[in-house]
Amino acid sequence: MAAEIRDALQQTFEKTGIERALCKTCTPDVAGRVLQLGLLDRVDGSSPSCGIKLRRPLNEAIEQFGNCWICTWLWLLAQRRQGSVLSAIPEAARSKAYLGIESQHVHTFEQGRTYSDSSKDERILVRMCIYFDARDAGQGFRYLVNLQHSEESPPRLTDLLTHLPIEKWSSYPPFDSRIRPRKAQLSLLRMWKETCEINHGSVCSTIRTNRVKDIRLIDIRNRCLVESTGFVSHAALSYCWGGPQPHCLKRSNLDSYRQPGGLNDSIVPKVIIDAMKITAALNEQYLWVDSLCIIQDDQLDKAKFLPVMDAIYEQAAVTIINGSNSSVTDSTGLPGVDDPNCRCEHEPFEFNGTWLTETLDPPYGSYGGGFLENARWSSRGWTFQEGMLSRKSIIVTQEQIYWQCQMSSWCEGSFWERSDDRQIFRHYFGDNLLNALFEQPMRIHWTDIYSSMLRNYLSRSFSSEADRLHGLMGILNKIESYTGEKFFWGLPQSRLEQGLVFTTTRSSRQRRESHTALNASGNLISSPFPTWSWFGWTGQVGLQTLHRSIAIGKIGLRFFKVDERGKTIRIDIPEDPPGPYPEGDTRRIVQYPPDAEHEWLDKTRQDVTSDDIPVDLRGHLNITPSLLCFWTSVATLRIEPLGPNNYYNEFCARISDGKNHVLGLWPGIREDFEFPLEGKFIVVGVEKERMSRGGRLTLKLLLVDHDQVTPSICRRKALVTTVVEEQWNRLTNRKWDLVFLT
Repeated sequence: MAAEIRDALQQTFEKTGIERALCKTCTPDVAGRVLQLGLLDRVDGSSPSCGIKLRRPLNEAIEQFGNCWICTWLWLLAQRRQGSVLSAIPEAARSKAYLGIESQHVHTFEQGRTYSDSSKDERILVRMCIYFDARDAGQGFRYLVNLQHSEESPPRLTDLLTHLPIEKWSSYPPFDSRIRPRKAQLSLLRMWKETCEINHGSVCSTIRTNRVKDIRLIDIRNRCLVESTGFVSHAALSYCWGGPQPHCLKRSNLDSYRQPGGLNDSIVPKVIIDAMKITAALNEQYLWVDSLCIIQDDQLDKAKFLPVMDAIYEQAAVTIINGSNSSVTDSTGLPGVDDPNCRCEHEPFEFNGTWLTETLDPPYGSYGGGFLENARWSSRGWTFQEGMLSRKSIIVTQEQIYWQCQMSSWCEGSFWERSDDRQIFRHYFGDNLLNALFEQPMRIHWTDIYSSMLRNYLSRSFSSEADRLHGLMGILNKIESYTGEKFFWGLPQSRLEQGLVFTTTRSSRQRRESHTALNASGNLISSPFPTWSWFGWTGQVGLQTLHRSIAIGKIGLRFFKVDERGKTIRIDIPEDPPGPYPEGDTRRIVQYPPDAEHEWLDKTRQDVTSDDIPVDLRGHLNITPSLLCFWTSVATLRIEPLGPNNYYNEFCARISDGKNHVLGLWPGIREDFEFPLEGKFIVVGVEKERMSRGGRLTLKLLLVDHDQVTPSICRRKALVTTVVEEQWNRLTNRKWDLVFLT
């Protein structure tokens, strides 16, 4: 990369003839400007500048090619890194595309380790970036180069490892560049691990989950699988599968893989071989890899280990993350571990009197998501909790390797090791998000943590969508252990009434896969994902009603689940889950009256007993785990599609009793939604309107339909919001009925 930049500069000077020739437009922005890079303080509350800021229309940069060294250099960099995009922009549209230089700001988390501590130290790491903005030309926005401060002869990492103890590295300016070799020095990874073990104590060593003892591991010395009978220190690999895994563990090869040498290089993919090399460099003997440590064609084995994968990663001595965009089946392996040709040359160059090197961080979207935000690894479902729950991680990206633990973040290409042990940045989503749960008292409500994590998780995909619940259970268990909040199919039990009214997007569809797990008797059960939970739907969901708002009321519905024996169990809903209420609720004027009475609510019939279970449901062991049983008000209503609505700017329908009582509009419907002439609607929530809309008490309804095979079962089809309660009260066909949702 840096060589490529130097080549572009050299070509620039050959074209311009004069090394520092500038056009009239670039002269005031560049001439005499001194770059200000590194860790800087805010100035009067504003972020510091790198010292140069310019933005040139593409057509003007092309016109000055060969005359101005800045315009020439920017154009050459764009050609080298975005040549195909440049060729797609018509000449007439070049005035709408821009090349520019601006500051890049990395906000530090110094002196603060948790989600709510991010503002304790406002110093900012300032870098310089070169960008190509072709959004107005229909080609998007891209960063071409990100640059950091460097000495003219920055130290080489290989020399540091040979001649200077790591505790002395803090004598170098913080976050300045150092030259990492093209082939990674794995001894650095061991030094990072040992430094963490010596200096971070219980912060990084405490395991906050039950240890898993009996697991299958790869013995990297003997190249075979072993069965552990007690807790064994091990590393774990987090990676993307990327399609079929011909090497994976099956019942047919289990015995051969147990033999010493059974996992030889002809069988094991290069990514896993490189992970073994890192494991050995860390002085660990055992490595856990899901494709080789779980029997992939044995449902009982999968049902045993999938629910405890969170514990496997949390108790791992180190998690090795493949943050490059390679999958396990790619022949390139982990960049830099074995093949030096996978990584670029990393050398300094001079720009306007300041020595720079290109940062080796992967492309990113925003620093809220971390350097791994755009990596394939961050798009996969299983890697979500693998990354969140790992105490210590070695992250292998295309151009450099990172270390991340609970206290620090380090990398190969610059001096992030600090004597005061201040971390600079989190490399993937989380920003110590889970640590907010461990604070006493809690300064952020658990619903904010839950909602934030859920938004990220729902954007991820699985090779098998049937794993969707398993892939989040570790996070949910962690929330439960620190707040007491229990979850039923992903919905918090203390907010179950509010959780039922989650919203879906127009692209959402009912999930058809089933969740497989062992029941209390040890039998393998495959249950459909319930439609009453967001797990039962694809795409993003809205959970605004989970947050404490005085506008949202509570009916007091009693919910029950059914165990494998057909016994009903009331779901315990505590009055007040832990965590603070938000201060200064701006909607106090629309507070839902706490003593509101509901004409349609029958408080004398709310319990569900085993005798209430319909005959056609009994004995269906695959259905009962996802059943939600409760009494509520029910009515069959007529549905009249209206098409696009100008007010809501989306498809709507009118619902009524078919006579004179119109209950209102039903917005937010998919264009391809198949409307029945009439449908069964059930009450699941209450809320008070904003005063601008009248401040009326409203109901939230679910449109449900009955299963054709098991008619007593209902499934959610859609959510209907803001039906005025007075209109519901006037219905003559409403009734108090027992509902079995799945």
